[in-house]
Amino acid sequence: MRKMIISGILAALLFCVPALAETVPVTETEIASLVERIQDLASQSEVLNDPTADDAVSEDGTAYQYDFGVLYRDGEDDRVSAILVMDAEIEGPRGVRIDWSVNQVMDAFPCDNPELRGSREEAVLYLEGSAEDGFRYGLVERDGQRIRVMEYGAVDPAKESRAALTLQISGDGVDAIFVSGLNGTFSREDAADLYRELEEKKSVNWYSRVPQSLNGAELEIFGEADLDFSELSYLTAVPEMFGDNVEDVLIDNDDGTWLRRVDGDGFEAVFSCDSEGRNAFPLSYTILSPDLEGPRAVRLGDLFHEDFNRFRNGEGEVDESGMTEVLYGTPGTAPYGLAEYGNGAEMTLRYVTPTLGGPDVELRLRYEDTVLTEIILHTLGGDE
Repeated sequence: MRKMIISGILAALLFCVPALAETVPVTETEIASLVERIQDLASQSEVLNDPTADDAVSEDGTAYQYDFGVLYRDGEDDRVSAILVMDAEIEGPRGVRIDWSVNQVMDAFPCDNPELRGSREEAVLYLEGSAEDGFRYGLVERDGQRIRVMEYGAVDPAKESRAALTLQISGDGVDAIFVSGLNGTFSREDAADLYRELEEKKSVNWYSRVPQSLNGAELEIFGEADLDFSELSYLTAVPEMFGDNVEDVLIDNDDGTWLRRVDGDGFEAVFSCDSEGRNAFPLSYTILSPDLEGPRAVRLGDLFHEDFNRFRNGEGEVDESGMTEVLYGTPGTAPYGLAEYGNGAEMTLRYVTPTLGGPDVELRLRYEDTVLTEIILHTLGGDE
């Protein structure tokens, strides 16, 4: 039963994308075509709110709400200034719909930056043209691996116009389609400023998207290289590397062995050591803050399928109880991966890697109601 539930979650993310003869930047014509269709639909639909009410006015214009979304009007002539589509039956440019995955969107539009290299907050997908003659661009806004917005825009300085198709993303899927810049002036100075900002963002490349796929055979197994991630290098970690702003406790196990536990801002690290706290060796590292990233950028609050699709899977079988699935390898002999579908809403992903000349290390991810609630790196064979 649990296997069927997980398969359903993953299958729900897979949709058919129409084949494109050529992937080119989004144009003002494409955006205008969507706007025209939405206006026609609005003319045949009932307005669900009171546009004269104070809460109908926003920076996008006066909102006219319909069952398919919102149409904004602005200016003396009451022209359409923006539209918001929330109906899964309505196609946007390139056939994009509500619930399309990020990968589907990236396949439908140009992308000179498939790894999404940039900052932790933004990445430029493409930038074509010039500030003087006009340009088109694609931009991602994100919180680490969690993409929040995918924007595709076209700027024409001669017309003093900028049209933008903005896809709002939630849980790796499109949940709203927004079009803006339909009834405003975008000066040459505005165009030059935006182009310069995009060029600056394009030059940043210290953060990237972790590869993910619905086809688990395309993904790498969890390996020793994954033990080096944004916060630390697990195998070479020592208590002193965490600085002075931590709680560093020496613990006597009363059996001749000693531990050092380091509690810091959003993490807990445990080391074996001697009676004076020296010769420390890492036993575990637990992430306690949703702001910190672990191996392959996993974070507290991730959804199960988001992490599942970052590691190799699909090579093993589910046991007779339906509660344990071998993702790859042979359990007990590193490297291997396991998924444990416990009673109720609890699930656990376990990935074990050998290390060169050292003990095996396990990454354990525990989920409640498909949400990641525990991240632990653990040295197997060590006693905490």
